[in-house]
Amino acid sequence: MLDIAFKDLKTKKGRTAMVIIGVMTCVLLIGVISYITFDLQQSIQVEANVIAGKLVFEKNGTGYPPAGSVIPENLSDQVLANSVVNPNKSSGILLVSLPVNSTTIIGLDGITPGKEQTLINGTKVNGKNSLLGESNNSVILGAQAAKNLNVTVGDTFTANNHQFKVIGVIAKQGIASPTPLDGSIIASLSFAQNISQTQGIVTVDLITPNNGVSFQEAKNTLQNKYNFNNTYTIYTQNDALQTLNQNESASYVFLDLIIAMILIVSAILIMVVMIMSVNEKTKEIGTMRALGTSKRKILILIFYESFIVSSIGGIIGIILIIPVYNLFLSLAGSTAFTYTIPFSTLFEVVFVILVIGSFSGLIPAYLATLISPIEALRYE
Repeated sequence: MLDIAFKDLKTKKGRTAMVIIGVMTCVLLIGVISYITFDLQQSIQVEANVIAGKLVFEKNGTGYPPAGSVIPENLSDQVLANSVVNPNKSSGILLVSLPVNSTTIIGLDGITPGKEQTLINGTKVNGKNSLLGESNNSVILGAQAAKNLNVTVGDTFTANNHQFKVIGVIAKQGIASPTPLDGSIIASLSFAQNISQTQGIVTVDLITPNNGVSFQEAKNTLQNKYNFNNTYTIYTQNDALQTLNQNESASYVFLDLIIAMILIVSAILIMVVMIMSVNEKTKEIGTMRALGTSKRKILILIFYESFIVSSIGGIIGIILIIPVYNLFLSLAGSTAFTYTIPFSTLFEVVFVILVIGSFSGLIPAYLATLISPIEALRYE
């Protein structure tokens, strides 16, 4: 049956090519969209990992990431000096934007020199991983920021009329597209305040509980002591993950709907083409039936044809997922950080191929088994 199926597909080259292109496009689009979803989820996890094992103290209502939060630096110092806080692993952080040129803005993270690991979390750094003892304009760059600025360790660059000296570059954090830390510049708190003209304030406090103090105890203590009239709040990594996923829930639903629509359209396309194929082969199928070929073998033949073209189109689509995804990122002004297809995405597109290949051939195969040998032999 396989040799007959291949022979028929070679004979009907135009129809075969149309189905292969349709399946390829379907798999490619679903694969890219699935990759986008995977990338989004992984970026959220990596972003939340910045506060893994920490508490975040910020202005109430700003959420995570804490854009818009403002805390007086003297209050931040009081919070960090509390007995439930580990002073060596906690720091106030200023998050502001740094205009590089008329079209590029990079995040600037101000932190107390010596406390950089509060943000970096042990990630590998090319060069120095601390600003302690360095000149005031020294900075540590995320991987994407270094790429955007076209600089590396030892280089200098100018932005917003200030000169910066690169002493370290953090290894990439993002699984695919960059995370906020990948695109950030870490500078000393005083330097960041001076550049942004925000002296005397920070954005958040990243807090590690002191030895022997539980997260809940530290959270309750700080919330009760410093939550003046519900002005400030404190939360954990799980709270941040919940907020980030809620913010992206509409995107997940939208992407899932697009995948469902692509799958339905592709299945209908293959089904219609295979029905046309059955109609074209009416006389041939009737001859096979007259010679004793069973309905089961006819059914298997049509299934083979549907599955073969689906597999060929699917394999081509899978091969093109990474190049097309990288092209999208390039057009968006970013760079892909990975060149392998995640298992979850690969599993999804393989499942799509199986569904399309089997379901789309179901009705045509059934119609083929209904062909009467006598009527088919009369067919013109």
